[in-house]
Amino acid sequence: MTEAKWDARYGGQAYAYGEAPNGFLREQAKLLRPNSRVLCVGDGEGRNGVYLASLGHDVVSLDASGVGLGKARALAERRGVEIETWHVDLEHYLGLGDPEQPWDAVVHIFCHLPPRLRRDVALGFTAQTRSGGRLLYEAYTPAQLLLGTGGPKELDQLVTRRDVVEDWGEGWEVDVRIVERRIDEGAHHRGLASVVQAVGQRR
Repeated sequence: MTEAKWDARYGGQAYAYGEAPNGFLREQAKLLRPNSRVLCVGDGEGRNGVYLASLGHDVVSLDASGVGLGKARALAERRGVEIETWHVDLEHYLGLGDPEQPWDAVVHIFCHLPPRLRRDVALGFTAQTRSGGRLLYEAYTPAQLLLGTGGPKELDQLVTRRDVVEDWGEGWEVDVRIVERRIDEGAHHRGLASVVQAVGQRR
């Protein structure tokens, strides 16, 4: 989807994917060391970044939608926390060079990308993450097309276990699994879903 389409999706008063954090992230956030500097990739309206900030982490929410990030800042204000927002698409971000500080964790939740960009993003964030840093990753699998409960309709943007291992296996110890679980995250992610989940630690 283009920036304009994401802006349109996020343009309503309601939060398109809800205000609560992703369920997998909520389960795995305990793996992050206290006061981690966390990059939330494709964070949209900020539900995941704001949740992590509420746990005391130093959060950057990155997204191509300025409308979404505006709602992320509003959500953070309502929850009494602070997040930093970066309005940039991932392809442009990768050309900006490394951040001043390495990431302690990368949170990559339902950020579906074309294969080439997906691999470039994995390589880029691998280089930017400190040794011992964490990866928390969830995406829809190709089986999701049959379930029809959310996610992209383009097959090449859906992710297999092999994709995750190939994208993130270099530089990480990564545990990857395929699961079916019920998701209730706003109007666009609702029902039984097929997902790939990964927890990684940077070598």
